[in-house]
Amino acid sequence: MKAGIGLDVNRGDGHENQPGAIFIMLEKEYHNSPLCMSPLILSKDGFAVIDEGEAVCIVGKEERSLLYGVYSFCEKELGYSWVHLHESRRVSYQKNAAGVQNPLFSRRGNVIENVDDPIYINRLIDWGVKNGLNEFFFTFFLWDKVKSYVEAELVKRSMNVTLGGHSLAFLTEEMGTQPEHFLKDAEMQDHVIGRICEICAGSPVVNRVSLWPEDCGINQEEYSHFMPGYIAFSEKLSSSLKELNIKVEHIVYNAGLEWNMLERKAGTDASREADVLYAYWGRDYSASIHETSEEQRRAAASLMDWRTETEIKGRSFTVLEYYSDHFMLSELFPPLLNRMKQDLEDYKKLQADGVLNLIVPCHIKPHLIGTTADYPWKWIHGLNNFIYAGLSWGKEFDSLLDAYFSPLGEKKETYMSIILDLENILAKHTAWNVPLFPARLVDPEKVKERAANEEIVSCLDEVIDFLEGHTPPVREGLLGIQNKDNFDSFSTEEMLQIYFYYVKRTAARCKREWQGGNVNGLQSASVL
Repeated sequence: MKAGIGLDVNRGDGHENQPGAIFIMLEKEYHNSPLCMSPLILSKDGFAVIDEGEAVCIVGKEERSLLYGVYSFCEKELGYSWVHLHESRRVSYQKNAAGVQNPLFSRRGNVIENVDDPIYINRLIDWGVKNGLNEFFFTFFLWDKVKSYVEAELVKRSMNVTLGGHSLAFLTEEMGTQPEHFLKDAEMQDHVIGRICEICAGSPVVNRVSLWPEDCGINQEEYSHFMPGYIAFSEKLSSSLKELNIKVEHIVYNAGLEWNMLERKAGTDASREADVLYAYWGRDYSASIHETSEEQRRAAASLMDWRTETEIKGRSFTVLEYYSDHFMLSELFPPLLNRMKQDLEDYKKLQADGVLNLIVPCHIKPHLIGTTADYPWKWIHGLNNFIYAGLSWGKEFDSLLDAYFSPLGEKKETYMSIILDLENILAKHTAWNVPLFPARLVDPEKVKERAANEEIVSCLDEVIDFLEGHTPPVREGLLGIQNKDNFDSFSTEEMLQIYFYYVKRTAARCKREWQGGNVNGLQSASVL
C-alpha cells in the first residue's frame, strides 16, 4: 500500500488461489498447501520466497522469519531500503526476490550497554529486524530504565532478548556490599539470583541471561578461584532459571587486559550447563584474528580452545565484537567493512554459533563538549552495523556495499573507494589501545610518558593527509544546522562529509595535544 501497488496478501494455505496473490505461511503450512511443488528445508530464522507464476509464497520457518521474508520481498520487489534508521525507496533496483535464505549464524544482534534513549532503541529494533537481526542484549540497569518503552516493540517482532552485562553493582545495590566479594559470598549470590529470576519472570521476551564480572582485571592468584567460581555461579543461576526456560551463558573476557580472564587455564573445565560468550578487548582491527602478533596469537588460541571445549560439552559459543563501540574505536571511528567480511568468514569456519556487535556511545570529554557534542555517533556507527547485520545473515558483501552506496548515484564508486581506503589507514589506531591502556590514542591528556608520541603523530598525519587529499569538504553552512540526532535530515553524501570532517578535526586536535603537553593539567596515568 505504501508503495502504491495493489497486492492481494493472504495469510492462508493457498487453497483460495487468485492470480497475483501473495501467500504468507509457515513452513509446515506450505508443505500441506496445494502450492507446494517440493519440500523446503529451512533452518531456524530461514525463509523462502517462491514465485509460482500466478501467486507468490513467502514461507518462514517460524513467526519471526516471516518478517524477514516479507522485508526481503519488499526490498527486492518494491525497492524498499533499510540501510539507515529511516525507511526509503531506491530509484533503481533489481527485482529478484525468489529463493531460499538461511542465516549464517543463529545469534545475530546488538549489545546495548548504556544507551538510555528509548526513541533510538525502538528505531534500532525496527531497523534490526528489517536487516535480519534476531537479538538485543541489554544490561540489567539499562533494561530497568527502558523496558516500559521498548518491550512491546520487541514482543511484537518475536525478538530474542538477553539481559546481563556488567550489572553486579546494580543487582547488589540493596545489600550495601561491594560486588568484588560476590563469588565468596553465598548470601549475595542468592540475592542476585532472586533478583534476576524476579526481573526475568516479569518479561515475556527475555530468553537468556549473560551476567558479567565487573569490568576489572583478575590477577593470577585470584584466577584459580575466579573462573571456576564464576562458572559454578552461572550453573547455579541456570538451574534457577530452568522453569522460566531461560538460558545462561558466562563471558570469557580480558577485563583490565588480564589474560587470566580470557585464556582457559588447566583445571578450568567448560560448563555442561552454561554457554560461552567470548570477548577479546584490545584487538588491532587493522589485522585479522589469525594475525601473528603475540597478543592476537594468544587471543585466537583462546578462542579456538573455548570453541573446542564448548563443542565437547554441547554448549553454544558466541563471539562479541566491538564494531560499533565508540569507546574502543573512539571518535577516530574506522569503517571496518573488509575486516568484518573476513572476520565473519573466519568465525563461521571456526563454527561459532553467533556473533554479536557492541554499541557504545561516543565518550564526550568535559573539556571538549563544545566541539564534540554534535558528533552524530548514531549515524556514523551505523555503517559498520549495517554491513555486520547483512554479513551475519549471509548476504553478499558486494550487494551490501551496493545497497549502502547506490544512493550516491554517479559518485557511488568515488565514495566507496574513499571508505575502503580509509579503513586501511584509520583502523591502525586501534593498535594503540593496549600499549596506552587505560588511555586511547585520543586521550593524550591521560598519558604521562610520551615515549611513543612520534609514532602516534605519524599515524595521525597519515589520517590527516588522506582526508585532506581525498575527501570533499563539508558543504558550507551544513554544520550550522547539524546536530547529533538530526541525521535523517541530510543525504548520505552530506553525512559522509560530516563524518570526514569530524575524523579530520579529531586527528588534528590529537596531533596538537600529543605534540604539546598535558591538557589543562588533567590527571594522567603512567602507561608507557
